[in-house]
Amino acid sequence: MRTYELVAKVLSSVHGVDKNPFAVVIARFRLMLAAMRAAGVDRLTQRLDFPINIAVGDSLLHGKGAPGRQGEFDFGGEATAWTYRIEDVNDYIKSCHILEFGTYHVVVANPPYITVKDKAENESIRARYESCSGKYALSVPFAERIFGLAVLGTGYTGQITSNSFMKREFGKKLIEQFFPKVDLTHIIDTSGAYIPGHGTPTVILIGRRRFTRSDSTVRAVLGIRGEPAQPEDPARGSAWRAIVQQVDKPGSESEWVSVDDFVRGHFAEHPWSLSGGGAADLSEILSRNSTAELQSHSSRLGVFGMTNADDVMIAPFNAWNRRIGDDRWIRRLAVGDEIRDWKISDGEYVFFPLRSL
Repeated sequence: MRTYELVAKVLSSVHGVDKNPFAVVIARFRLMLAAMRAAGVDRLTQRLDFPINIAVGDSLLHGKGAPGRQGEFDFGGEATAWTYRIEDVNDYIKSCHILEFGTYHVVVANPPYITVKDKAENESIRARYESCSGKYALSVPFAERIFGLAVLGTGYTGQITSNSFMKREFGKKLIEQFFPKVDLTHIIDTSGAYIPGHGTPTVILIGRRRFTRSDSTVRAVLGIRGEPAQPEDPARGSAWRAIVQQVDKPGSESEWVSVDDFVRGHFAEHPWSLSGGGAADLSEILSRNSTAELQSHSSRLGVFGMTNADDVMIAPFNAWNRRIGDDRWIRRLAVGDEIRDWKISDGEYVFFPLRSL
């Protein structure tokens, strides 16, 4: 078989989808150039019939076998087509079998880290994906979708995604209800590595779409230290190089990461901690020897409110006292950089009219 035909055959098995039409155009062009180079074609004027199966569409809602109803929302009994004019849903995704459930041997993705602002779209995704909970980020339904696209038993998956689900409440269902149904083989903390275009801390999840025993192990790369400065070449950054060099060496530890194999049950409960260098052991010792939990000393934990007008709502205590004359309406506002060595230094106060709380 000629090289040209081999390249075309390989390309016919590569599928991709993105909501951004500009990203799709760029991906199609770059894939075409890569195919030309591999096939020895050096001119765009030559006959080119490479299959470029990259479509514009919402990969959470479209594709054969995607969860729930396809292509429409129900608003008060009226079915409304939910496709953007730019999407290739009807004439590309469906006809070419792109994003067909359980058909891919390898699925890789870098899902968006945002929340869905459109209420109808948000609720539609929530209804289709069981892992969605609370104010979920898109990293949650995408994690479920990525595994769903893989072939049952033999399909591999890999994703670099936001690590916010590991600590925040919306990730509880994903960790405790979905991940136990699949074979999550690697959890790699990349929050300390410099990855171009990623300002959000990330984690790499690698796995297979198959059931696994609860006593099997998960390879975890735990972060110790992040990049001291932005490296000229991200691929040669100290933290990233440590990850690459140590990921296949369980029991290894460096200045940047430590690597270990954990029994799967270690990651069966939310939240996750991927801190290396003995941080997990220290946390366990502190929990085991504690005499009380933080919630027993606090009336409320977690996000309560945002001022959204700091200049109006925040001022020194004396300023509030002069204006209001009643300290029951004033509360101390302690921010992170004021808390050191278990003490809170002097700082600002906030106007708080809800006296009962």
